[in-house]
Amino acid sequence: MLIMKHHVKNVELTGRADLHMHTTVSDGIATVAAMLDHVAKRGELDVIAITDHDRLEASLWAYAHRDRYPFEIIPGLEVTTRDGHVLALWCTDPIAEGMSLAETCSAIHDQGGVAVLAHPFEPTIAPKASWRYFRQPQVLVESGVDAIEVFNAGAFTPGNNWLAGLVFKNSPLPFVGNSDAHMPASVGTGITHFRGKTADDLRTSLKHGWTAAEGKPWGLTVYLKLSLIMIPKKLNGSLETNAPSARPTLT
Repeated sequence: MLIMKHHVKNVELTGRADLHMHTTVSDGIATVAAMLDHVAKRGELDVIAITDHDRLEASLWAYAHRDRYPFEIIPGLEVTTRDGHVLALWCTDPIAEGMSLAETCSAIHDQGGVAVLAHPFEPTIAPKASWRYFRQPQVLVESGVDAIEVFNAGAFTPGNNWLAGLVFKNSPLPFVGNSDAHMPASVGTGITHFRGKTADDLRTSLKHGWTAAEGKPWGLTVYLKLSLIMIPKKLNGSLETNAPSARPTLT
């Protein structure tokens, strides 16, 4: 397990959160109910967030049914911006795609949400933005980012988690770690440790920098399984991440 601590000193981090996972509403292969049931069965997480790409249906379903589960659920989504992907946590209204990083963070904050830059050095997503963050890491603070995902268990390009920890080691922004799970088996492969146990505790920890990122990359079998499922869907034109059906399957 890789553990990335930032400016955490003399603070006990007892909480465990995974704030980045996908369902069939975007490009995951399990329904939101299946993902939540798996989290409950594992019993290792205190707080989770369902963050489908630019879609809220699964996240809002999870949040509406949060009393069914022995962990806390934060509503949110993963927003596609011109400058990469941003996790919009504690958000319940849609956020427009294609805005700048600063505009997206502003829209998140308008909802009282928290903006987390996801996998900042994944060149397959936003290479120009990644280069900008490498050369000018302070731009994240200037744009209104609240935290940085320095460990993403599903990171495709080798070394980008290591690079994030190195480049942002002097940043005032807190670190988070997430699984980016697209199937139940990957949930919890990336973890954000925080002070306390509840979603409110997590939010306070993000505000004060009381977090640490931990995780291990997805196993090869996970990549293979996802490839075997997703490639035929893309070839058949049935993967509708950009134009999904009006009634996505949730259960």
